[in-house]
Amino acid sequence: MAVITSTFTSLGDEEIFYYRWQPKEEKNIKGIVQISHGVGEHAARYKSIAKALKKQGYEVYANDHRVHGKSVKSNAHLGFYDGNDYFSDAIYDMRKLTEIIKEEHPNKKIILFGHSMGSLLSRAYVTKYGNELDALILSGTASFMKGIGTFGLISAKIFTKINGKHRSNEILKNIFFNQFNKEFKPNRTKVDWISSDQKQVDKFEADPLRVEDFSLSVFLDILKGSKEINEMATFINTPKELPIYIFSGDKDPVGEMGKGVKKVAKNYKKSGIKDLTLKIYKGGRHEMLNEVNRKEVQQDLLNWLNSKIAAKN
Repeated sequence: MAVITSTFTSLGDEEIFYYRWQPKEEKNIKGIVQISHGVGEHAARYKSIAKALKKQGYEVYANDHRVHGKSVKSNAHLGFYDGNDYFSDAIYDMRKLTEIIKEEHPNKKIILFGHSMGSLLSRAYVTKYGNELDALILSGTASFMKGIGTFGLISAKIFTKINGKHRSNEILKNIFFNQFNKEFKPNRTKVDWISSDQKQVDKFEADPLRVEDFSLSVFLDILKGSKEINEMATFINTPKELPIYIFSGDKDPVGEMGKGVKKVAKNYKKSGIKDLTLKIYKGGRHEMLNEVNRKEVQQDLLNWLNSKIAAKN
């Protein structure tokens, strides 16, 4: 498939790498989908959904968040962050990419798609720029986990004071990922929790751009960001006319086995969002786009998106 890669300079003179997947008929583009990937992965993992979107007449842009993928000077820098607020820096980078999209495609509809950490970033993003978007898609999103989230936030603050924010911490890393994986014992790999499709799990484990270790500040900022976006003020500040599609698996530990995802949907509805669709797949784990029923998941997403974009024409 036709894919163009490029970079742009962002805060702190960081070079942010991004992909652009183009449909054949440029003049008949239905809209632009901007993808925000999850923690520890990278934008190239979205090639399959980008291909499906392209066939439907959408153009797709996706950047590697800073300290991820090809937005690093070398693989040795993967996960290392020396800024002041990772969450806000990542949102700033997303905004820069949106501005590139708007410059290259004036007056085209823009859809924001976020997975996992990228869904949290996207939920914060729409409180600032949601009026410029035509739809929001959230995959593998989460409420703030009071137990592990609160413990993680306190621990990250303590470890940061002791070791400095640029250092990694094995204990904190294991708290989260071991907690997620324990739901699927006996474990075959460290990342059984992402998908029930073993081939997809093995592919992710072997990915040279997969990030396992992060600066403490990344953990701390994501946890602080997660707590903030799950406060009612964030839901209230989301544009009421923005169509929102949320999908998850009922075996996703990040979404608290569906419970946290339902809470997010409930809060959006409570805040006055007029058009919200929630889809929870039985047996699905964290990455529904890489699950055994991924074709069904893709088709459901495309059907929803096409109906919303058609309604806006």
